[in-house]
Amino acid sequence: MPNDYIDGYTVSSRITEWQQTLDSQAGTVVVADNGDHVVGFMSYHHHPECNDTVELDKLYLCPSVYGQRLGSRLLDYLEKDALNNKKSVVSLYVLDSNESAIQFYSKHGFEFSQDFVSEEFQGTTIIDLQMTKPLKPSKTS
Repeated sequence: MPNDYIDGYTVSSRITEWQQTLDSQAGTVVVADNGDHVVGFMSYHHHPECNDTVELDKLYLCPSVYGQRLGSRLLDYLEKDALNNKKSVVSLYVLDSNESAIQFYSKHGFEFSQDFVSEEFQGTTIIDLQMTKPLKPSKTS
């Protein structure tokens, strides 16, 4: 990903983005902390065009908590919430070059669909690939 693209994500632009997300209540934001600091978060929303689908917008963790299953617990939370809301699919988009995220989502049962989104930025094509996971109600639900 081009550095200029990443540099466009300033603190002030992120504050504005998250304020709008929280104010609109269009989605759900889940924050993980270690008691003193935020160490991860995710946001997701019910897909407006696919009534059976929840779309994961973001899932980020501090590197200090990698390998502690926090990402897995956040996904578990999302899947339980989706099932409680009668959803049967979780969908997400992942940067095509983000091998660690692709591996993480694949390990959790996500598979590539045929959909993708591409964007041109200063002569570089940025591609996000869609991954989906069908949900099955647990026998204890």
